[in-house]
Amino acid sequence: MGAADTLPVHIYQDQDFYVPAFIVKVQNEELQRVVMNDILSVTYTDSLDKVDSFDMTVNNWDAGASTLDQTAFKYSDKDTFNPFKDVEVQMGYYRNGEGELRTMLIGEITTLTPNFPAGGASTLNVRGVNLFHRFRTKQDTKPFFNKKDSDIAKELVDNIATEVRKKSPQLKLKLDEQDHQRNIKKEQAIPYLLMNNQFPISFLMERARDLGYELTMEESSQGTNREVIFHYRPTSDVNRPTYILEWGKSLISFQPTFQVANQVDELTVRGWNPQTKKQIKVTVKRSDIKGIVVPSELGVTEPAPSKKLEIVVDRPIQNEAEAKLLATNRLRQICEGLIEAKGKTIGVPDLRSGSKVEILGLGTRFSGTYLVTSTTHSIGDGGYTTDFTGRMEKL
Repeated sequence: MGAADTLPVHIYQDQDFYVPAFIVKVQNEELQRVVMNDILSVTYTDSLDKVDSFDMTVNNWDAGASTLDQTAFKYSDKDTFNPFKDVEVQMGYYRNGEGELRTMLIGEITTLTPNFPAGGASTLNVRGVNLFHRFRTKQDTKPFFNKKDSDIAKELVDNIATEVRKKSPQLKLKLDEQDHQRNIKKEQAIPYLLMNNQFPISFLMERARDLGYELTMEESSQGTNREVIFHYRPTSDVNRPTYILEWGKSLISFQPTFQVANQVDELTVRGWNPQTKKQIKVTVKRSDIKGIVVPSELGVTEPAPSKKLEIVVDRPIQNEAEAKLLATNRLRQICEGLIEAKGKTIGVPDLRSGSKVEILGLGTRFSGTYLVTSTTHSIGDGGYTTDFTGRMEKL
């Protein structure tokens, strides 16, 4: 992807937002129009550290029913939205009669919640999650010796694929080969790493956070067959557009929080090397971390007593290089929480967690570039809006 692809993009520039629209497919078939008309709202949520999900509120009352009995309820007793059914959610706009919708989620329905209120019509809430949920096949304990992280990831994905095929033969899983080959050129073999009674997919997500990697999925379907490609790669290798949001124009609302209670000046990782039988101790200072916002850049001077040290001992480490990587990534995560924010803009289907937004019009302290950590896309009576949370990366 070239540099031009990652230039900041103005939300409103050369764009028109016409009719918000969504499409819901169940068992790979688009719902009938009469059912679509009963869907009152659709919400899609994604996050850097949680499984993507969707919620739909559906009218459950048949206004034409002649009697007040079970036949008056359209969906709560029917199989239209039964749990375990495959589902696909698309969101976007119709412009000049043409649909411009993005696939937000391919997953399965997990929850039905009918509502029978004291007054008003009955509704049904339908909830589902993406295919990560299906990959929690079974917990396992497995040691890895002298392997690189991406080789471990490939082995685990292959094992997950084998387990999933037993229940869903039409589902194909694999780790992106380009990511794998690119990663192993930079990674060092780990003498010993233990997956201790964990779901392999959860272990991979945890390992990705420790390494500063990103674990994502690329989903596609053709007929009843589906293919899922896992991307396991450094966050720095992922290019997404940066959206420019200006308060009073494309930014509907924004609420930043500047907090220093959890900030630390140093972080130490301690462990034990079983081969040399010596203690491992690595300390990283905030001044060693590049590309973060520090209080002094925001016009705040830290008194010496407020500077704190954090010690990490809850991760298995084998050598100083691994300890330094863990310390650097953990300290960076803490420092990036200096300014966190939540905001709302017009619905933008491609604005997802992991994207960046350039916030303008909020003065010198709170304007800047923020990494989006979660988004909530909602289509309902109020149109299409995107709520997001984020953390400041630079002024």
